Amino acid sequence: MTRTGPQRYPGASTTYWYGTRYPGSAMETNVIVWHTTEGTSMPSYGGGTSAPNFTAKPDFSAKRLVWYQHFDFDVSSRALVNKAGGVETNTLNACQVEIVGTCDPAAHAKWGSTPHLYTPELPDWVIRDLGAFAKWANTHHGVPLSSGLTFKAYPSSYGASSVRMSAARWNNFKGHCGHQHVPENDHGDPGAIPMAAILTAAKGGTVPPQEDDDMPSTLGRYDETDRTLVPGKWTTLTVESVDLLKDAKAYTASSYLTVTAPASSTFQGRFYHYRTDGSRWTGPVVERLATDGMSFLDFTHAGSISATEKLRFEVCYYPADAADKKSITVTTSRVRGIYWK
Repeated sequence: MTRTGPQRYPGASTTYWYGTRYPGSAMETNVIVWHTTEGTSMPSYGGGTSAPNFTAKPDFSAKRLVWYQHFDFDVSSRALVNKAGGVETNTLNACQVEIVGTCDPAAHAKWGSTPHLYTPELPDWVIRDLGAFAKWANTHHGVPLSSGLTFKAYPSSYGASSVRMSAARWNNFKGHCGHQHVPENDHGDPGAIPMAAILTAAKGGTVPPQEDDDMPSTLGRYDETDRTLVPGKWTTLTVESVDLLKDAKAYTASSYLTVTAPASSTFQGRFYHYRTDGSRWTGPVVERLATDGMSFLDFTHAGSISATEKLRFEVCYYPADAADKKSITVTTSRVRGIYWK
C-alpha cells in the first residue's frame, strides 16, 4: 500500500526507533489511538515488541511535550492486542500515541507530588501540544478531527465496558479513539482524557491562555555544499552556519543528511554545545546504517542551551569494510526543529 504525506512528525526524536527491527505493514492512517504508559518515564516497550508509533513525554520545566517516534506515521505499530481470527487492530489504519502518564486515580494519588500527567486533569500546555499533533495528522493525512466516542474514566473503562467498540464499528471508525475503545483489547486507557478540548485546540479553537514565550519558533537550515567525511573522524557540519542555535530554554533539532556510501556502512551523529571557553557539552550518539545507493540519515536531539553556548552538529563515518580508507561526501544537509526562548 502506498504511504502518502510526510511520515515523520516535525521535531520528533528517533532515538528509540523500532521501524528497522519491526518493519510493520504499510497503511493509510485514518485513526489515532491514544494510550497512557502508566508510568513517569520513557518505557522500554520490550525493545519495540509493544511500541506505538509515537510517545509524548512531558517536560514540566519547559511546559511542553517532547515527542519520540518509533515507526513511520503510515506503518503499523505494536501496542494493541490483535487476536487470531478476529478483526485487525494494529494494522487497520491506526496510528498509535502513548502519553507518558496515568489515567488511574489510584496511581495519581500514589505518585502525589512527583511530577506526572493525569489524563482527567491535563495542563493546558499538554492539550495545546496534543492538539498540534492532531492538527498535523489532519492536515497531512486527513485524519478527521472528530471522535463521537465517550472517553470513560478508569477503572470503569477497563474490560468489556459500554464504550468498547464492536468489530463492525471498529472496522468503519475514523477519527480519534482510545485504547479503551478498541475491540479484542481490555485496557481502559487513556481514561477520561479531555478529547473534546484537544480537538478544539487542533481546530484553532480557544485554549486556556498561554504565556507568549510558550509559542515555539522554527529552526530551518539547508546546505548543498559538499562535505568530505574521512573514515573514523568526527566532522562538524556547516548547515548555512556552523552555529545552529543559542539561548533557548528548550529545543528539538533534527539533522538530515544525504550521502552515498557502501551498504552497511555506519554513521554516528550527535549535537553538541560549544562554549565560549572552548569546552563543550556533548549529546548522545545516534547511529544509522547506509543502504544501497544514496542514503538519507536523520539524527535528533532535544534539550536546552544558554546564551553563552552554540548548538553544533557533527558526524562520523565508519566503512562497512574496516580496510576501506576512502572518504565519502555529504551532498545535502538540513536542520529542522523548534525552540522556545
